[in-house]
Parts: sequence; C-alpha cells; structure tokens
Amino acid sequence: MNNIEVYVIVEGQTEQTFVREILAPLMSNKGIYLHPAIIGKPGHKGGNIQFERAKFDIGKLLKQRFRIYVTTMFDYFRIEPGWPGRKNIQSNDTALQKARKLEQETLLSIRQVYPDQNVEKRFIPYISMHEFEALLFSDTDKLAKIIKTDPSNIANILNDCGEPEEINDNQQTAPSKRLQALCYKKYRKVAMGKSIAESIGINMMRKKCPHFNEWLNKLELL
Repeated sequence: MNNIEVYVIVEGQTEQTFVREILAPLMSNKGIYLHPAIIGKPGHKGGNIQFERAKFDIGKLLKQRFRIYVTTMFDYFRIEPGWPGRKNIQSNDTALQKARKLEQETLLSIRQVYPDQNVEKRFIPYISMHEFEALLFSDTDKLAKIIKTDPSNIANILNDCGEPEEINDNQQTAPSKRLQALCYKKYRKVAMGKSIAESIGINMMRKKCPHFNEWLNKLELL
C-alpha cells in the first residue's frame, strides 16, 4: 500500500495539536500521514477565517507537490459571512446540511481558481460543525470529569441540541463558550482540548459526530 500524504490547513493551535498528536498517529496506522498547518502567516492564532486567506494557502500546497492531498479543518463558527455557500444556509438546516453546502461550494470555488491542480480529487474541504469543541461533547461522563462539572449539565446541553455537532454558533452558546461557562477553572483550549479528546478517543467522536466521521471516511478512502 502506498503512503498517502495529506496536508491539513487548520484554524489555530487547538486544531493543530488535535491533528498532530491525536488524529495523525491513528491515521498513520492506515498509511495516511496528516501534516497540520495553521492558516495564514506564521504567528496567526485563529479567529476570523477568510476565504481569500484559505484560498491562497490551499493553492500553495496543491502546487508544491502534485502527489499530496489537501484538506481543511475550520470552524463554521469562525468563517466569514462571504464564504462560498454561506448565503445558501437556511435557519432550519441541520449541521450536516450546512456543512455539505459549504464544502461543496468551497470545492467548486477552489476548482475554478486552480483548474490545473486536479482539485476534485486532491482537495477535501471539511468544516467543523459548529466548532472543534463540539467533538468534546461526545462522551458526557468523561468531559464532565475533566472539567469538573455535574454530568447532568452536559446531558442537558445535548438534550436541547440533539447531538454534539448541533451545538450552535451563537456567541454565548457555541461549544467553546459552554465549556468556558462549565469548567471549574479557566478553560485552556489547547491543553484541555487535547486532554479531553485523548480521554474520549476518536472512535467515540466518530460514533457521536456524523459529519466528523464522514470526513475521516473520505480520508481513509484515499
């Protein structure tokens, strides 16, 4: 089996750490090697994700080596209003419907800009719904134990939203905002995000988060 090299353009240090230290070792067992790179210039720490910036980084990687693949890991919560497909989102769309609309339009836009780079095959857009921290709600008991809150607080959020990826993108109720409110001390995104993810494990995340699972399935099919 030939090794597959995949460059993952991520939003910030939290996602970079997750890909490098948790997701990449697991995928390497299948001959798929993930290389995370933070979007934008060195020192960028995440936040507002602009399509012009993403487009440049995606194209740069596609042009460097023709045999590599490129994917993204951006939070829906953070992408700009003008992102391809964002205007097509309906208020009653499910998380999966939102993600698929955005990813399809992102793929079409990148293909138009880089018609000679075999984008249809080599580029796999992924938008986290509604942000990376949603994955950390995949196991109520383990999350509650690490942030030291009553499991019922986590269960209530999931009862209201339905599943982790449906936890919304409101400024006060996005997944990371909920963690900050529940955590017994200041929620440290990089360190605590890694600790929680390690405790829960990728398999449980895949079971509870269908869009995340869909993304990994696409990578595995490479």
